[in-house]
Formats: sequence, structure tokens, C-alpha cells
Amino acid sequence: MLDWLRLIRASGLCTILANLAASAVIAVYARGGLDPNWLGKRLLQGSGMRVGWVLLASFLLYASGMLWNDLADIERDRTLHPRRPLPSGRVNYVTAYVAGIVMAVAALLVASQLEHGFHVAGVVLSLALLYNFVTKHVPWLGSLNMALVRFSHALFALLLLGSDHLEMAVLGIMDAFGAPVVLPGAQVALTYPLLLGGYVFGLTLISELESRRGTRLELIFGGACMAAVIGIAAVMLVTAHWIADFQQRGQHVRMVASLFLGLGILGLLLWRVGSRWWAAVRLGRKTLIGPIIPAALGGMILFDALIATSFHPLGGLLILMLYPVFRVVGKMIRMD
Repeated sequence: MLDWLRLIRASGLCTILANLAASAVIAVYARGGLDPNWLGKRLLQGSGMRVGWVLLASFLLYASGMLWNDLADIERDRTLHPRRPLPSGRVNYVTAYVAGIVMAVAALLVASQLEHGFHVAGVVLSLALLYNFVTKHVPWLGSLNMALVRFSHALFALLLLGSDHLEMAVLGIMDAFGAPVVLPGAQVALTYPLLLGGYVFGLTLISELESRRGTRLELIFGGACMAAVIGIAAVMLVTAHWIADFQQRGQHVRMVASLFLGLGILGLLLWRVGSRWWAAVRLGRKTLIGPIIPAALGGMILFDALIATSFHPLGGLLILMLYPVFRVVGKMIRMD
């Protein structure tokens, strides 16, 4: 059982939960307000099964993507990572292949229970398979591909709130490509997916350097991409709408506590990821790339918590609670 959990990178499910939660919090509180009942009512509006379908489909999409990643790399892993479940023979290749197909099909079937869900999940799955079998080892293109995987999943996450939020985001994409869209707020729905995509692009670009020859400039550029979106999130925090709301109500303690929470998350993110990245840049050693990757994967949860805090502090706090779970599960179920 542990080997199967290693194959699907079980700790990474925490990042999926963080992405889902951040998408929902940001979409609900994008126009202001702090009533926590708004989010609950929106999640429960319509079919009571909607949230369950989105969660299950997301988990299956992630798990199948991770499994196909190892299936695609089995020959390479026989040399570089012979102790992993597939190359070591602890998990049978044919069994894993069948499981990958079953999970991919199940993800689409579950997503089909949601309006537009089948199509968006199909895009997510197609991009994940394209990355695993085609672009992963193509410098820069693989990083862009993986960024699009998380971007498209962040759009899928909007189905937590109903198809109207997804449709709003699609209109935002159309507007970005010059289509005449007059619906106010269409581009706002793309804020989080774009920021998440930028973070993942930088992270994947850095991770590429662990298995291929690269330059220090690429390492710097990958870190700069992550720093740029983290900087945008920090600006969003210090200009959050709830700062003025708390001031008008005289709730200065809540305002300070919320700012302290956001700045604390920012500091933890910079320390966990930035310190490792800077060490690799300063010393220029390839062996220092490895520690950046798990730190940055966990940093994705902190990044989500930081952005969510700028829209609703309680949302950021809830997402932050996933971070220690990620750390503990990651230590218990380590990939060789």
C-alpha cells in the first residue's frame, strides 16, 4: 500500500486541496465582504454532491497524472532511481498501467457529473499526459506545459461554486485573446489561476535542472518567476479590502492579527523556498537543486494561503493548516 501512495505522491494531495480552497475563497470574496457564510452557502447551493464530485475528480486527476509520470519514466528510473516502486518491481508494471487507465477514466466519469466538468477535466488530463510523454524533457516547454496543467485545474476548481464561475473565467480568457467580452469582472476570475501558473512555471523550470544540464541563469530566472508572483501576492495582502473594513468598524486587533498572519505566511514561504534557492544560486552546485523542489512544493500551499489571506484571513488560515500535514505525510511516505 505504501508503494502505491509513493507512486501517486500522496503528500501532493495537500497541494490539490490548497488549490481548490484558494480558488473558492478568492472567487467568493473577490468583490469584498468577510461573511464566512457566503462561502458555505455558495458551496452548498444547488446539488449537494457538487463539492464531492470536484474533490474526487481532482484527486483522481492528480493521482493518475503522478502514476503516468512514473510509467513514462520507468526506463530512465531503472538507472537513476532503481529503488522506486516500478523499477524495483515492488509494483507490477502492468498492474500500474491498468490502474493509470482506470483512474484517468474514472476522473472523467466523475467530472461528467458536473456541468462543463467533463470538458475541463479532459483538458487537465490531456495536458498532464502531454507533459508526461512529450514535453517533460524539453527545456522550458515542459515547464510551460506543467504551468498550464495547474492553471487549467484552478479553472476546474471553480466548479466548486457552480458553472457560472467557470464560465466567467472562460470569458476572461476570451477577452485576453481579443474577443469582445463586456461582462464586468471576467478577467478577475483569472487572477489566481494565472498567479498559480506563474509559480508552477518557475518551480518546474528549477526542477528540470536536477536531471539535465542547465545554466545558473535558468535557475535565477525560475526563481525570479516565483518571486514575481509571490511579490504580487504580497502587494495584494497589504492592499487587501478587509484592512479598510476593519478600520471602519474599529476592529484594529483583528486587522493587526490578519496582517500578522499574512506576513507570517510570507516570511515562512521566503525562508523555506528562498533560502534554498539562494544557496543554489550562490554556490552553483547541482546537488543543491534537489532540496529546493520539496520546499517549493510545500511552498505552493503557503503561496495559496498567502493569496487567500488577502481576500479572507480565515480562508488563509484554513489553507495554512494543510502545510504541516504535507510535511508529515511527505516524511512518512518518501519516494526513493
